[in-house]
Amino acid sequence: KKYGAEMAQDAVSDGLIQGRAVLKRVPGMGKVEDEKNNYLWVTIYESPKKYANRKSWFNTEKKYGIPGLFGGIDIQRYGSFVYKTEKRYDNDLNAKYILFNWTFPKNLNSAMELADKISSSFKSDMKNSGMASWGMATRIIPQDSDLAPLFFWDAYENMEQMIDHLMYKAAIKNVDQKLLAQLQEELPNGWDKRIIWEFVARTN
Repeated sequence: KKYGAEMAQDAVSDGLIQGRAVLKRVPGMGKVEDEKNNYLWVTIYESPKKYANRKSWFNTEKKYGIPGLFGGIDIQRYGSFVYKTEKRYDNDLNAKYILFNWTFPKNLNSAMELADKISSSFKSDMKNSGMASWGMATRIIPQDSDLAPLFFWDAYENMEQMIDHLMYKAAIKNVDQKLLAQLQEELPNGWDKRIIWEFVARTN
């Protein structure tokens, strides 16, 4: 955690990445078999060009004289996924938890247009409700048909606020019910998957 966070912050300062976070899945909130994917590394790049020409920066031996940190640890990789951020709102609140939401919309473009309206309507309620960040993204890699193409995130300061959000309260409590009804039409099968993560480390 210590060395990784320092190297990630150096990478941000050097312009190699825009941001980095390590997330730990909150246990006891879903199917037991799903909890095998319990850690997630998220790296943000400023542009497709930055991502395509990315360089390795995680080297504990070079910076600290310490061999690879994960030697001797049994790690099972799930995969690597790339998303394009379509829209996001952030403020200066310090989020502790973040909810990831995946879905198969009936029509991708119209679902995104509707999400744009909904997010614009609750933006002013975010800070008072403890919501530190909201975002919408589309999947770029891989392009398998069995993976949800549309993705949203919601970050809050504490778990109580997160639970309120799941009950359509918190920042989204004042959203027009007609818009929410339209959203249900755009997402006929609801959410494909929703996972709550806790921030372990992140860059500034």
